[in-house]
Amino acid sequence: MDRSEIERLIDAHGIEVVRVTFNDNANVARARNIPARFFRESVLDQGVQYPSAMMSVDAAGNFVLAAGAGFAGGYASWLLRVDPSTFAVVPWLPKTARVIADLCTLDGTPVPVAPRTVLGRVLAELEQEGLRAYGAAEHEFYVFRRFDAQGYEPSWQGVQCYSEVKQAEVDALLHDFTMNLAGVGIHAEAANTEYGPGQFEISIQPRWGIAQADASFTFKATIKETAAHHGLLATFMTKPLNGRSGSGCHFHHSLYAGDTGKNALFDAADARGLSTIAKHFLAGQLHHSAALCALANPTVNSYRRLRPYTFAPSNVTWGLENRMCMVRVPNARGEGTHFENRLPGGDCNPYLMMAAVYAAGLDGLRRRLPLPAAVEGQDAYALTDAPALPKGLGEALDALRADEALTALLGAEFVRSYTALKAHELARFEDHVTDWEVQEYRELF
Repeated sequence: MDRSEIERLIDAHGIEVVRVTFNDNANVARARNIPARFFRESVLDQGVQYPSAMMSVDAAGNFVLAAGAGFAGGYASWLLRVDPSTFAVVPWLPKTARVIADLCTLDGTPVPVAPRTVLGRVLAELEQEGLRAYGAAEHEFYVFRRFDAQGYEPSWQGVQCYSEVKQAEVDALLHDFTMNLAGVGIHAEAANTEYGPGQFEISIQPRWGIAQADASFTFKATIKETAAHHGLLATFMTKPLNGRSGSGCHFHHSLYAGDTGKNALFDAADARGLSTIAKHFLAGQLHHSAALCALANPTVNSYRRLRPYTFAPSNVTWGLENRMCMVRVPNARGEGTHFENRLPGGDCNPYLMMAAVYAAGLDGLRRRLPLPAAVEGQDAYALTDAPALPKGLGEALDALRADEALTALLGAEFVRSYTALKAHELARFEDHVTDWEVQEYRELF
């Protein structure tokens, strides 16, 4: 997508507004709406200013001074520099287009704490090893009818995963999800109901490099806005309902050799068809699992999903076609050889989750970490010698702060800023009296 093609699309579709957007460290999609004329004359080439102070706010809009330079830094303006390759006409809005931007300083230097910059830096490190990343996130999410002050009613009832009858109830919604995704260049491989009332899963085609995360970022916006046009609320919150299935964001990914274009995870001579690169790369993900959790499961709510016997991981294991493990190695071999990391929750920032997964694998590859034994013929949840995953966000943040190798790859400035932001969020939660506490104790004590 170059300037001429963008201008052709603007003219052909009568575009009047271009939404310039990016995903911040609070996992909030931020955007500035730019009139098409000004976008063509200035923003497309030069970018548009963005207040740096906004990178120091949490999801609730609270300023966290420790996440940035503080008032002493003056909070100078930054720039949103658009990536032309991400330009797309928005099919669900009239005369509107959308483009993803990188966050840069006024002199054009990428901001080191910005999620897209962090992932780009890790991918560049992989390329130094002669490897290209290829993958896609598999998103689960809930859709609710707007109900009342007490909560939300699921868009469909039951736990009928893949039920044709249940899917027929929401077929118009599934149709619009898949068509609107296709309209912004994201092609679904399958769309279906999941194992929770109002829960859905849509798998999408994989992409190369940073486009993997761009697709997930755009996917979430498309789903939420499509649902809103139906008068519904879509949420990627990991665990919105008590006693029901959590939403994951399983990350299917592979590595390809830059010189040959062949799948670098496959080795026909190996008993399991896995190359030495694959074994070390997988070992790295297992080794750094606690720190990885802070980015794959970034909220207090995320950890309510990581429970035994829920089809989500609860310990650090891997297995062949084993959906109880943290990393599943699907049966496909040859060019289809890939890993499914089942750790991430639905609420993850895709740029940061993917950066953490690839950084962890890269460290395992560079240090030639040994791969533990696979789980075979055993209940992965019942293993007493497998390391447990963090029980909460605080434990995961501590692990990230202490992980020198992952910090080096992700960037020390990013880790400092991110952990400060999330620690503030955690402190606010720990100071909050929950509904459960009130209902449990107010009349008894």
